[in-house]
Amino acid sequence: SLSSSANQNERRVEYKNIKNTLARRRRERRPRTGVAEEARGMARGPVDQYGCVRWCPAELPAGETEATLEDVKRQLRNIYSEEGMGGAERAEPLMEKTYIIQRRYLNSVPAPAIAEIKEEWPFLFLQRGLYSHFGLLTDVSILIKLQEALNYRGSTVIRFCQELSRHPGIEDVLASFEPEASDKAACVLLLLMAYFKEPKNAIMLETDPCATAADVQRTVMLPSTPCLIVQGDVMKPSAWMLCIEGQVVMGPHDNLINGIAAVFTSYYNFNLQYPEDGSCTLEFIQRCFLGINPETGSKSKKRGAINPHVSTLLRKLVDFECGL
Repeated sequence: SLSSSANQNERRVEYKNIKNTLARRRRERRPRTGVAEEARGMARGPVDQYGCVRWCPAELPAGETEATLEDVKRQLRNIYSEEGMGGAERAEPLMEKTYIIQRRYLNSVPAPAIAEIKEEWPFLFLQRGLYSHFGLLTDVSILIKLQEALNYRGSTVIRFCQELSRHPGIEDVLASFEPEASDKAACVLLLLMAYFKEPKNAIMLETDPCATAADVQRTVMLPSTPCLIVQGDVMKPSAWMLCIEGQVVMGPHDNLINGIAAVFTSYYNFNLQYPEDGSCTLEFIQRCFLGINPETGSKSKKRGAINPHVSTLLRKLVDFECGL
């Protein structure tokens, strides 16, 4: 039918726009989400540092000086010393106000270690602090974007993989996926890693469902790059934790999609490279699910434009969608 044909064409254009970075010039983007509302009045810089729009802002917030921002930072540390992460609600507007000096600190050379960052800016290791900073940095509300992508493109990835034959990694993932009981976000992440032939432990590790952060720290060899520690079966996780530079910095929390968001935002917030053995999956999430399509640069060691393996999968998904 005409409507069906129109829908197919619309899907084709949508995926091609994802694939074609020239069609997604971030300089021309206009805020559409809650994060953008928070950023209203904050100057946008040039689109640099691989898709960031406020990587190193230069203008202080209206009415603020270097001295007043340092005072606000001291307030934040006092809140943390008195209330711990329980002071999150009080801290949130103060974290937004001090964004410029957070970026200056995070962008310093040599880069501060994660342990030092946690000491200086503890609320960056709260879920809302991590996501809010990423939102100001990129203009992307990551939880909203990921959920939308999971509902639509995640389903497409699952259906596409169900059509693939003679791919043992994908077959193994699908064999353990129960649509009504399994975690869809986990399934999509595992399918992407299997498709790209990337090891699961490049992005996440499984641990005992009752393991504490201290247990994980003591018994698991943790990677230096951001990693999702999943408690229990990945397909039916009981909780997740985030580790960076070999230490658990967040969790345990429920809702695995929040954990995927935490891992991804860490690469951007803390200026980290994608691990070589997980770079295809992370770049696919970045481009297809989050719509971050810088024209130049890379967050993996192989510098250049779009990863050819990611480009190929995007093209196959276009054809698959239009053939439905």
